[in-house]
Amino acid sequence: MSVVRDKKTFTLGLVLLGTFVLVFIGIMSPNFGNGRNGLVYADDLFNSLSKGSAYFIKDAQEVADSQKGVNINYTIKASSPEDAEKWSKLYATAGVSATIKESSVTIEGDFGKILSSAVADSDFMYHNDSESLEAKYGYDGREATYNWNSSLKNLESAMKAKSQFKDATALLKVQQKAIEPAYNYYGVEIQKVSDNKLILTLLLSFYLLYTMWYGFGLFYLSNGLGIVVTSKKKTA
Repeated sequence: MSVVRDKKTFTLGLVLLGTFVLVFIGIMSPNFGNGRNGLVYADDLFNSLSKGSAYFIKDAQEVADSQKGVNINYTIKASSPEDAEKWSKLYATAGVSATIKESSVTIEGDFGKILSSAVADSDFMYHNDSESLEAKYGYDGREATYNWNSSLKNLESAMKAKSQFKDATALLKVQQKAIEPAYNYYGVEIQKVSDNKLILTLLLSFYLLYTMWYGFGLFYLSNGLGIVVTSKKKTA
């Protein structure tokens, strides 16, 4: 006994789901440039577009400029003497005093200079220029950016412990607007939405169509098998 209630609807559902699978296989094939499949291609594109709208270096520099002439004196602790050495080089190169004692670094000097140096380094990394930081500090540029973030987080905690919330807020803004985007987007090509309107429209339209494609395929297949949703009849 056949379980198919409506062959026409069932066949339509099979065709929709079958072609959905074929298209999916095509999407997952490495035919989208540089050995990428469709998902990786789309992910790379959206990362590039989001990077193009995440450039806040000028805003971060304004924050840094507002802190010039503000002198600070804090001791922060790294996870190891080796990290402390790397942290101290960041601050010494920024033009402030950085004294090491085991895993601790005592930072004393102009807060604005520190933030300006962090912003400048972030700008290099945002534009995928790790070499400039390697020449400056003698080790990997991405690691230097990570060390900026780690040490400044410690510095922020030290400021809050002394109720220096205004300074801590300025530091946090520089982290969010400069350091974090520079680190997270390193290696991603910058693209603007205005230059990719067509491909962006096609991708979003395809996503909507492909979702409906699967939904209708499943609906018609279920309908052909007689699987329907009905409301429960009320009993007196």
